[in-house]
Order: sequence, then structure tokens, then C-alpha cells
Amino acid sequence: MDFGQQRQQNQQNAKAMMYQNTNYDFERRNNKTLIVDVADTSTTHHLTKTTEFAVSLFEPLIIDRLSDIYLDSFMTHNSLVSDTGDSMAFALKINEFNVNSNVSSTNSKQHIFNRIIIPNEHTSIADAHSCVVHKGKKLNYVCSINPTTLSKISGKISDLGGNSIYSKGGSNSVDGGVLHHVVLTVGVTKYIPSGSTFGFANGASSTGTTNFKTAYHMSEKATDLYFFSNGGSILTDGTGLTTINGGVTGLTGLTVDVSTYRAGDYPRFIAEFIIVARE
Repeated sequence: MDFGQQRQQNQQNAKAMMYQNTNYDFERRNNKTLIVDVADTSTTHHLTKTTEFAVSLFEPLIIDRLSDIYLDSFMTHNSLVSDTGDSMAFALKINEFNVNSNVSSTNSKQHIFNRIIIPNEHTSIADAHSCVVHKGKKLNYVCSINPTTLSKISGKISDLGGNSIYSKGGSNSVDGGVLHHVVLTVGVTKYIPSGSTFGFANGASSTGTTNFKTAYHMSEKATDLYFFSNGGSILTDGTGLTTINGGVTGLTGLTVDVSTYRAGDYPRFIAEFIIVARE
């Protein structure tokens, strides 16, 4: 390396080490990571009722120059499977991001306009009660953002039709969209569509016939029953459940193996964004 090259290298090193201010400096660190973690609780049902969430940042995020935002990863827990046209993707709105995505659609324009569209990779009920990683590729461009300071992230997530992509119970859920599971002692006698209503003869808050909804499609002879609240709730730990009370034909009258009852965690998503400063 000659003298001129050495001098240039020393100047670059000095520039990388120099602290110009006490804020985030993208000369020293070219990108920032923002993690958005939203889950329903016993009292907040933003995911199952598609209401707006608002989460405070652990510390303010200071963006001191024009930057580009990319979606790097997206994970969910107990979202619906992508078995319908509307549920094939998530429509995520972040109020603090200036997403300018125009829409040419035969339906649901208002629900995907200026939204981040994320493919729903939850394709099997075998992934119930577990993490599902979505997105077809890394670093999907979202939008640009001007210098600002963010103290919270707010928004809404839904399916492409504006409905919950976490619960068939939707606005009638009373338990935060918890996904319940029980095994039937005899398989269903016919195909049962997802979203079919039913009740329990015992072990629930009410013996009505529409207090719960099936979470997934059930083929004939299937014994795994996954379901959501549709206004009802399970008493204690589910040991009082007996038979299906009313509801859709093919499910009514079947007996529950109470030893298999399980209630999952609350629905949740984690989105990881990368914020890259422009040169």
C-alpha cells in the first residue's frame, strides 16, 4: 500500500470512529432493527377482534436521516391456516410507516390499500400451538421514512377481507382468541367446514349450541377438534366436558375425551423490520 492509499484508509477509519452526536448515527451503524411484538391477553383482543393495537417502544427510536424500511422476518402463533382466498395473506398496517401501496383488486380494496401484505405460510393444522415463519424472501421493501423519533408503534392486522386472521370467533371471542383442542372418541360423520358453530352439553359457561366455532376444516372421520370461543368459555381445565351439544350436523352428539383437552397460548405475531439509512 503506497502513501496515498494509506492516507485514504486512515481517513476512512477516523470517519467511522468519530461520534458526531449522542443520537443514533448511521455513519457508524448503517441500520437499525425494530421488533414489533403484539399478543392478545385476557383483556385485550386486538388480533382476534381486529382492533387497533398500540405498543410503546422500550426506548425511543431516533431516525436522523432519510431511511428505507424493510420487513426482514414475520412469525405468528396460532394464526388461521391459509385455506381461503382471504386468509392466504396478512394485511398489516403500521400507522407510523408511510406505506404507499396502491391497489388494483376485484374486492377488498379498502382492506389492502396502504398495507403490508405478507403471505400466510400456515398451511397445516400440525402447526397449531407452534410458531409459523412467514414471508417468501428476506428484506422486503416496505417504505421510506423521514427523520423522526418514534416512541410507539400502532396499527392493525387482518386477513385480506378485513376479518380476523387469528380466530373464527372474531368479535364474539371472550378469551382473547385462545385456540382450544380436544380429541373426539369417535370421528366426525361428515366433512365439517371451519367456522361451524357448536356447543358442549357440560363443562362450558353455557349449554347453547353456537358458543364455539371450529378453527379448521375437518375431514370425515377426523377426531382432532380445534375450536375458538364464539361467546362461550370452558370451565376450569376442561375436565367437565362431555358431549357436543347441538350445532352442525356430523359433530352433534359425539363424545369428548376430556384427558386430551388443551388450551393454547394467546395469539401473537412478531415482525422484525430493518431500517437502513440512505447514503
